[in-house]
Amino acid sequence: MDRAPASGAGSRGFESRRARSWCGSLITLVKVMKIELDKVGFAVVGLGVIGQIHARNIALLDNCRLVAVVDIVRERAESAGRQFGAAAYTSIDEAVRNPEVEALLISTPSYLHAPMTLYCLQNGKHVLVEKPMATTLSGARLISETAKRLGLKLGVVFQERYLEAARRLREAATGGALGSVYLIEAELKWWRGEAEYYRSDAVARSWRGYWETEGGGVLMNQAIHTLDLMLWIGGEVQSLSGLISNFTHPSIEVEDSAAAVVKFKSGALGTISATVNTRPTSRQYRAIRVFGTNGQAELRDYNLSIWTDSDGPILVGGEIKFGELHRALVYDFASRIRDGQEFLVSGEEGVKSLELIKAIYLSAESGERVCLPLRGRGEIP
Repeated sequence: MDRAPASGAGSRGFESRRARSWCGSLITLVKVMKIELDKVGFAVVGLGVIGQIHARNIALLDNCRLVAVVDIVRERAESAGRQFGAAAYTSIDEAVRNPEVEALLISTPSYLHAPMTLYCLQNGKHVLVEKPMATTLSGARLISETAKRLGLKLGVVFQERYLEAARRLREAATGGALGSVYLIEAELKWWRGEAEYYRSDAVARSWRGYWETEGGGVLMNQAIHTLDLMLWIGGEVQSLSGLISNFTHPSIEVEDSAAAVVKFKSGALGTISATVNTRPTSRQYRAIRVFGTNGQAELRDYNLSIWTDSDGPILVGGEIKFGELHRALVYDFASRIRDGQEFLVSGEEGVKSLELIKAIYLSAESGERVCLPLRGRGEIP
């Protein structure tokens, strides 16, 4: 005859199963919480086009957590906050006071980059700042030195370094595949119209095109990425001669075209030409060409071609969606916060292209050849 279990034994079995289930849920919850806590908490400051890209990327990355978004336009901040499930603030101070924010990504107008970065660093936060890192060389050096002194990470958004074709070009140039490099050419031929770019809305009209707020023109805002790659490949510059001019943008103060001849410390020569006057607009491009004793290479937009005496052409490239390289850079920055290793585009690296640009401006103003590094100079205009 079947015997029913005693009521006490059944109750104890049920309680045991429930306890095991509860413990399992708790362990899962703890693991999830640990994963979330291991993610670097970010706030994005400035929600223009690029700020929105950064916010979206951070929300998608598995080593980041978008804690907050900041914009002086309340409606824009609140809309982004709802979209990404983040706190919405109208001042950077609110984000800095949030203990869950470990790092801030600054994507405001250029003249705010250095003071906002300095404020965040002084409050113990890591900072990833859009280019240019400052509108003055002294400002760039100050925030770079401050980050180093405080033991905090400072990164600059030069996302082109994360392009596979750019890395392969650097390897070819520095690894000997091209032989001894004797000439590097950097070009940017783009179009930026007054109505659709410099004067497109009230915010653009308030800072674009002025020395005081933008810090420069085509060199500072558009060509700086190409110049960063040029220096990453060619190394330090010894001296240069430069010219700047404004040909087709009467409503702005800064240059729309620039040219320079460079001598690297390695002995190699370089040329720089940049403009935002390119017509027709279908002919826009940017390029870096490297010439060595055993071959040459050209990075044109996102595609690399390498020719050597023994091989070629070697082709590297493909379609890159806008924002992909930014995502790779932010992921790397967050990883370096966690492991403590040096970030690829540190504050010290960010200073280099800014110093090169300031040297070009100084040469254009003085009509003289300028030697680098600049010592207490280069703050013109």
